Amino acid sequence: MAVEDILNAWIDANILLLVLVAVWLPMRRAFARGRFGQALMGQARAMEWIFIAVIVAPFVARLVSAPEAGHLNFSDILLAQYLNGNVEMSASRFESLLGLRTEMTDAFLLQRVPWTQGVLALLLLGLVLSVARLCLAALKLRRVLKNAHPWRRFGRLELLISDETSVPFSTCGLRRRFVVLPAATLAHGRDLHFTLSHEFQHLRQLDLLHEFAAEALRPFFFWNPAFHLCSRQMRELREMACDQAMALRRPDELGGYCRSLIRACGRARAERTIFAPLGPAVGFVETRRDTALNSQLGRRIVALTGHTPSPAGQQIWKAIGLLLCLLLAVGAVLMRSPTGWSHDRIMLSTIVNLERLGQRNASQPQASGVPASNAETLSSND
Repeated sequence: MAVEDILNAWIDANILLLVLVAVWLPMRRAFARGRFGQALMGQARAMEWIFIAVIVAPFVARLVSAPEAGHLNFSDILLAQYLNGNVEMSASRFESLLGLRTEMTDAFLLQRVPWTQGVLALLLLGLVLSVARLCLAALKLRRVLKNAHPWRRFGRLELLISDETSVPFSTCGLRRRFVVLPAATLAHGRDLHFTLSHEFQHLRQLDLLHEFAAEALRPFFFWNPAFHLCSRQMRELREMACDQAMALRRPDELGGYCRSLIRACGRARAERTIFAPLGPAVGFVETRRDTALNSQLGRRIVALTGHTPSPAGQQIWKAIGLLLCLLLAVGAVLMRSPTGWSHDRIMLSTIVNLERLGQRNASQPQASGVPASNAETLSSND
């Protein structure tokens, strides 16, 4: 894949992220009050599938792009509407708007304009800072794992006790998976039971894989607010899906589980946390100082004590996720640049040339310096 194709695929992915936020958030809000809104496990899976489709589809579409002219794209659709008279605009202006993105990407790749150099410098600076932040988090995580005390081991899974964190969390390495527990958790048998059940559910759902993927992509989409919104939505839905799985598996322990969440959040905020699992890890609770029901803890408690979701609702959300994945994939294909001169483009070029020729002919008498009326008078006198 050429550099130009990679740049265009990256731009398409950023645009699709914005489209995803514009569609997903209102849709979740619309379903929030009904029984379908309580199907959090289905929502979590759907959001993960859609997020993967948004990132991967533009690059796959560029890889499988046909070399011949004539493939369908948004540019040709707009051009057909213009030729049918549905767009009121001069042909020259319409042609310039169609080619605006190509001109900007070419200018960015050639780096001959000052603004392109500034944009490149800002993107590289953001990339370096994001990578540095990720590396710093990974080093802190490695230090916590190294200083933690082994407690139990089940195959490739290790349970560790740490004095450097007040937030239980799970993470993984290349060969092993870890669940790290604060030392204070061992003093509360019920809290330890609920914490381990929650973290084991994260491992069963492969949430660590999705969290690592999101953190690895963050340096390339750091500037896009839609990426951060999607990451936060996925993280919150994963936590709620784990809570819901626990509640559905053991409904008689729902009250104890909610109280355990509240106590864990209280301990995390009261103690001076040396390490908070910002990533790449999944924690039991958040440590941000939000208030009341606006906090993630409040939303989790409300979701746990709401209506019991039906299996049909979970499947419907997965079907919605697959449908949105298909639509986004089609959108990625339609966003490809045209690969040649179609009949409509030849017609537009002809109209532009005729328009320019008409403008030149209209301005010709004034350019000669002799008004047309004076020229007619001189010719009649002769």
